[in-house]
Amino acid sequence: MLDGVELIGSGTVADRIWARPSVTVLGIDCPPVVGATASVQASARALVSLRVPPGVDAAEANRLLTAHLEAAAPWGARVAVEQVGQGQPFRADTGSPAYEAMREAMREAYDGQEMATAGQGGSIPLCNTLASLYPEAEILLIGLSEPEAQIHAVNESVSPEELEKLALTEALFLGAYATGKKS
Repeated sequence: MLDGVELIGSGTVADRIWARPSVTVLGIDCPPVVGATASVQASARALVSLRVPPGVDAAEANRLLTAHLEAAAPWGARVAVEQVGQGQPFRADTGSPAYEAMREAMREAYDGQEMATAGQGGSIPLCNTLASLYPEAEILLIGLSEPEAQIHAVNESVSPEELEKLALTEALFLGAYATGKKS
């Protein structure tokens, strides 16, 4: 955040991003600055992402966002919403034996450093599909996001050392989980 810029809403940044629905404008179509004329524009479009956290129904959250956009439209502007996709949120069981085996494997591969667990994604429809088809399965989602990774940026990268440690982690995890032993 830039100095002097205030956040909208209340609560911690983590709550705003992961524990409650959050809306992000991903793109806007309007006349570009280059070539723009001093005339009233007939239309504008925006691509809006609605992140729905576990415990919130995606269809209801979408209905509420649509109602809000329609009610907040200024000057009699008309709003048309076209839903592109929707997925129900997923919450992994972080108390499962697989998570414990992963926690131990990461501790060993990362020289004693404790594994961090964070709310990420949240609306990965495949996870809910797998969980409903295989209710006894333990689902672990692992991502490389060391500080320099610049996740989803045009210059996204992953450190070779991070790849090496995660490969070791996965090997330790698979060995321990397959035998029921801690690494």
